[in-house]
Amino acid sequence: MCSEMLPARLGRIGEYFYSLSNMKKIFEKMIIDVKVSDLDRAVSFYQNILELPLIHKAEDWASFEAFGAEIHLYLHGGISFGLEFRVVNIKEKIRHLKAKGIKFFAESDQPNLIKIDSDEIMEFPWGKTTLFNDSEGNQLAIVEEI
Repeated sequence: MCSEMLPARLGRIGEYFYSLSNMKKIFEKMIIDVKVSDLDRAVSFYQNILELPLIHKAEDWASFEAFGAEIHLYLHGGISFGLEFRVVNIKEKIRHLKAKGIKFFAESDQPNLIKIDSDEIMEFPWGKTTLFNDSEGNQLAIVEEI
């Protein structure tokens, strides 16, 4: 980061927080890579079940718009879990996705878990979450923060 762009008294810690608060100036877009074993099935899931707009589809990868970020599905690369979708009303989103055949689950061994309700929603001090798998077995989560 160019020091003449920073207020004079920030120092190293201030520079760190300044860069965090202005992250949009540093990064243009977040891209999340996800490994899949059947690209057509995965594209159908992300497009039809999660209702994300398809940006591009090639022979071995595809990309989707996801709330200002992109999700890239790869036959040869990507992660196997860790994608989360933030929602305003978790119960409403669960009903919507259950109607499309999604099965939700919870993991009782999570740190700081307060309780699990009948909809498989895990409650934590910071909010609520539930888990589900995409068409390729990748673990996804819906998160409602407090």
